[in-house]
Amino acid sequence: MFYRFARFLLKIIFKIRYRLVVHGNTNLPETPLIICANHINLWDPILLAIIFDRPIRFMAKKELFENKFLGFLLEKFGAFPVDRDNVNIKTIKDAIKLVKDNEVLGIFPEGTRVKTVSEENMKTGVAMIASRAGADVIPVFINSDYKFRSKVEVFVRDKIAISSFDDISKDMRNKEITKAIYENIYKVN
Repeated sequence: MFYRFARFLLKIIFKIRYRLVVHGNTNLPETPLIICANHINLWDPILLAIIFDRPIRFMAKKELFENKFLGFLLEKFGAFPVDRDNVNIKTIKDAIKLVKDNEVLGIFPEGTRVKTVSEENMKTGVAMIASRAGADVIPVFINSDYKFRSKVEVFVRDKIAISSFDDISKDMRNKEITKAIYENIYKVN
């Protein structure tokens, strides 16, 4: 209830502040999914929450939960904390369970906002979660400077079927999935 109401209000605010242009399919199948997007601004999770038709549970850096009010809001939106410097097995298991329970997980695979695009920025955790949960990945590219009334362009890429990596050896699978996510997020539009 809170999620839908807040999403509605944020959609109005977003339409007032920005010119939103979305390319691709935002109707998510009712299957285990992970949304992976580049991260350029604090508005990115809100943007993804308002364009997709299913609620997204985001991994968020633990520092955001230190502010009581912000932490409360993040929890209401279904976000959960992750220690980026020391990711523990419980966080990974919780993410895998969430996806296996048919929820949509939102992850910024570079782990933080980045200014310089590089495959080396990508973390392999999302590949491990997708592989263990049997979840397909939907890469998303966000292009904007988020200035008032500027265009916010979102490119929803084709789904990456995690099953297409089944024939790859376990020691190479996460690396190949991570590479595919990177290439699909940043491919030429």
